[in-house]
Amino acid sequence: MTKSRAAGLPPAAAAALVVTEDNNIDAAAFEQLASTMPLISVCLDALDRTWREFQSISTGFIFRRLLNKKHPPLIDSTSSCFQSSNNNSGDSSMRDNQISQKTIVTADSASSKSYVKKTLSDSYDHQQETVAPPRTYFKEDISLHCKPNDCWLVIKDKVYDVSMFAQQHPGGSVIYTHAGRDATDIFAGFHAPATWKLLQQFYIGDYMSVQPTAELLKDYRELRAVFMRARLFKSSKPYYTIKCLVNAALLAASITIICLTQSLPGVLLSAFILGVCWQQCGWLSHDFLHHQVFETRWLNTFVGYSIGNMVLGFSTSWWKNKHNLHHAAPNECDQTYKPIDEDIDTLPLLAWSKDILATVDSKIMCRVLQWQHIFFFPMLMFARFTWLLFSWLYCSRPHMPLRTKVLEKGTMLVHYIWFLGIAFWLLHPAMAMIWIFTSELVTGTLLGLVFVLNHNGKEVYNTSKDFVNAQVASTRDIQASMFNDWFTGGLNRQIEHHLFPTMPRHNLNKISSHVRALCEKHGLIYEDVTIALGTYRVVEALAEVAAAAAAAATTTSSY
Repeated sequence: MTKSRAAGLPPAAAAALVVTEDNNIDAAAFEQLASTMPLISVCLDALDRTWREFQSISTGFIFRRLLNKKHPPLIDSTSSCFQSSNNNSGDSSMRDNQISQKTIVTADSASSKSYVKKTLSDSYDHQQETVAPPRTYFKEDISLHCKPNDCWLVIKDKVYDVSMFAQQHPGGSVIYTHAGRDATDIFAGFHAPATWKLLQQFYIGDYMSVQPTAELLKDYRELRAVFMRARLFKSSKPYYTIKCLVNAALLAASITIICLTQSLPGVLLSAFILGVCWQQCGWLSHDFLHHQVFETRWLNTFVGYSIGNMVLGFSTSWWKNKHNLHHAAPNECDQTYKPIDEDIDTLPLLAWSKDILATVDSKIMCRVLQWQHIFFFPMLMFARFTWLLFSWLYCSRPHMPLRTKVLEKGTMLVHYIWFLGIAFWLLHPAMAMIWIFTSELVTGTLLGLVFVLNHNGKEVYNTSKDFVNAQVASTRDIQASMFNDWFTGGLNRQIEHHLFPTMPRHNLNKISSHVRALCEKHGLIYEDVTIALGTYRVVEALAEVAAAAAAAATTTSSY
């Protein structure tokens, strides 16, 4: 009976049946299992062939990835894994088939391995031929790359090609002001330490200067290092907390007054206080957007947007692009005396130097400019209206990213909603208009007066200057006092601020004596005057250009 049951089975299976018969194994179930053995064998055979094909494909893919990433050492280990996977024999019934296929695959593997090694060797040789050591560039080489689509910078004697990056530069078009020039000090003054690491991807070579670094720049950099070690770039959080609270109190006082009275004197007083509040908020926004307050830059930007856009109604993007340009090239013009610094690009209403006036060839415009020192202060009153207009126009440019446009305009709309809402909700329409326009005029006058004291009436130039010379020659300080420090938001120490733009305002007075000593040592004019004298010098410079405009009006032909 045992033999009959074992008939037709492989010898090993028949023996197993004979051995296990005494253990009461169900013979019928075993016969059914035995009948499926040929099917299982076919399936295993198919799986084995599929696995081998997959290995061949995946290994080729790995080879290609390794070639692309240029990691030659991994090739041998991968090949070893590939070969060891082929050493896993399967079922004993498939051994002959495996041996024949293994012979084929091993041959293919050896051929593939040889090809990969040759390709890597060729690639390495090609790399050795094409990747040259860092090249050395001279001033004449760098100066050729001074266009927006061909922008090279020198930073700490390293040359960087930022042509592709410049359009995405977070600081805006300021990067072009030093194209083809040494940007070491302006870069160090505005960027966080972590930004230095990002430069490496743009590195193309070394800079060789024929002349040694000027002693002025060496002393300035050493002074900056001293201030860094003294932790003078660290802000006092209680100081800025108090500043924010005082400004909030001014805003609350302004609104409280028109809640209590709608008389004309009350409305005018409320508007004046609101104008003072906005001026002081302007200084706060300035500090945050210069990253003076928090070590975390996104937090500075967030607060700057909150104050600048929602409280003041200015576009932060517009202001940063304009202000960064001003810091990089204060009072600077191109070779034709077209202003690079937008703060002095005020034609046809104002000309800040005779050289800028010389670019005007309209008789009518010269006749207007001959009175510029007379209508200058009335013009300041309308400065805020122009800033609001320019902010909105800047954010309406077609090429501005939609996300930025929505953020800027959305936050600016918050300003108009709360400002106009309070005006027409608490006041009669006529009084509301008086309150609105008075607050705008006061703000423009207070902000504009400080701005013009800092730079106007100083040197306007079109020649290349090093960082320190450019900042000192174009900047004026206003003497320190409790009122001046508060009224100007610390910007009365404008020379110090321009040399160290990320230093908190409450530390600028601490370094003024050191900056003065630096200027005196190197023969630079350190101008430190009262508000009255500074204002006189601004008007005097305007009057001098106005006299030249009057003379030009009689000789210049009209368009």
